[in-house]
Amino acid sequence: MADKLRLKNVPLKPYSPLANLPSHRYTLFMAKTGTAEQLMDLAQKLVQERGFNAFSYRDLADSIGIKTASVHYHFPNKAELGKALMARYLEGLDDYLAELDARAITDRARLESLIASYQETESRGAICLCGALASDIETLSEDIHELVSAYLNLSESWVRTTIRNGIRSGEFSPTSSGADLAATLIAGLQGALLIGRVHGKNALLERVQRSFLASLGA
Repeated sequence: MADKLRLKNVPLKPYSPLANLPSHRYTLFMAKTGTAEQLMDLAQKLVQERGFNAFSYRDLADSIGIKTASVHYHFPNKAELGKALMARYLEGLDDYLAELDARAITDRARLESLIASYQETESRGAICLCGALASDIETLSEDIHELVSAYLNLSESWVRTTIRNGIRSGEFSPTSSGADLAATLIAGLQGALLIGRVHGKNALLERVQRSFLASLGA
């Protein structure tokens, strides 16, 4: 997702997978100081451009002019940093999807807005934080693993629900199930960002968009 997604103090909705992750609230609360937020912004940029294992605490410290010990003060280890990053990103997604649901627009426009957020990420030479962490998942903590899974589950769940709403209203008449289309879209968007990193901006996201929207019918 685009880096525009940022944590806001909004109540969690009942459907959110975040409800099953009790430790994320404490992690986010502890990361809301000015320096910690600055470190997280920089770390997120590095993860999305290089990968989680491709930067060090010294990189963070040198970039904002503090000592490495100060980074450890806010995030004792890299696992805690990764957890805070993914928790914030997941909260941002939850908020962003709620915003799309609240807009007086069609379900097709909501889905197009989600796809556009991936296109904005690609335009900056980055990939989704979720996808970046997923590529290193075997070396990351179980807490991060759960947050990455929750991000993907929330994404698929929202797309599936939006498709079903569009079917009920007569806006969509897909030939495949909403669940299959949702899984295909999220996999396609995440994969397109990764492949685009290899080949450059090759309009793969646009192809994913065209194929998906065409599959909705109506």
